[in-house]
Amino acid sequence: MSSATTPSTSPIDFTARLEQYRASGRLLFDLTESDPAWCGLGWHVQELEALLAARHASVIGSPPAGLMEAREAVAGYLAGHGASMQPDRVFFVPSRSAARRIALEAICDEGDEVLVPAPARPLLDPAGALPSVHLRQYGLEFDGEWRLDRRSIRRAIGTRTRAIVVGNPADPTGAMLGGDELALLDDLCGEHGLALVGDELFLDTALRSSASVARSMRCLAVHVSGLTGVCGLPRLGGEWVAVAGPDALAGRTVSRLRSLSGAVPPISGAVMLALPALLARREPYLEALRARLASNRAAIATGSLREAPWTLQWGGGGSWAVLQISPVQDAVALCLALLDEGVAVRPGQLDGLPHVGYLVVSLLPEPEIFLAGLERLEAHLRGHP
Repeated sequence: MSSATTPSTSPIDFTARLEQYRASGRLLFDLTESDPAWCGLGWHVQELEALLAARHASVIGSPPAGLMEAREAVAGYLAGHGASMQPDRVFFVPSRSAARRIALEAICDEGDEVLVPAPARPLLDPAGALPSVHLRQYGLEFDGEWRLDRRSIRRAIGTRTRAIVVGNPADPTGAMLGGDELALLDDLCGEHGLALVGDELFLDTALRSSASVARSMRCLAVHVSGLTGVCGLPRLGGEWVAVAGPDALAGRTVSRLRSLSGAVPPISGAVMLALPALLARREPYLEALRARLASNRAAIATGSLREAPWTLQWGGGGSWAVLQISPVQDAVALCLALLDEGVAVRPGQLDGLPHVGYLVVSLLPEPEIFLAGLERLEAHLRGHP
């Protein structure tokens, strides 16, 4: 099937078709899956249910005590990443989108501007959009590894800029903050009176030592994460926002978060009470996750070494990978054609990459599914699907 550019192909076409194929069971090799549980990386149902039930029964009727324990557990988690967090600066919300939204609402006033990375997946979905806050892009660059474009960040700062958002790691490039980049951002935000907001849901996937924004010393920093990434439990609805930085800068944001978090649906009492135990038992899940990511990343790299028709562009963390293909290949048309063959990969255009020459794949699928999907992608790119 031809993958030439046609006026009828768009990212919306791909997204709608992908959902149709998933619903009908026609997908054989889904390389767009983002839920670890669907890829064999979830917790055993009986273990999870027993843990939630046991924790709820042990402190039933004591929500304030459960809240403090959960806050202390998050502070302990961040201590493992070299950050000192005051427990009363941790707030819980039921979804990743809600955490991102209230983090920005706590920092910004109407008409303020927030700098966000590009290429990257949209920071806020349409339902969580903040019409009063303008999002302005700064660049990520690839020089063998995705990283911050420092000159682009400096150029992007304007008179209404109030925050710089980083994905740590960023989706889908996997760009991670190194210690030198964190120091740069800490100084830059401190100098301009900006907040540093880190979406750090998959911080634990870093290949090397990772630097959380919660380690910032000069500026107000807001760490966003939760059970979705740290424990692979997106359906539990246990996400958090934590405020770091000097007391003089953090007070207003903490106060606003207290009000904003009270205005969204709370996380369930059972999840709140089980959260310390869930965090304490995260390592078996994370070990399996990192092994899966490494295995699938190696499969892509091996294909590159044998001159498969793609180049792996990766940044050091996260659960996605960018594949650079022919610069004349329309990615949406290609992905639609692959869907007809039962293979799902994302066109890079959905994640801020150019509309030609880039694909995005999830590194979560089971290795046999991942390898089979790559083989069919390779065959299609070589012209014999």
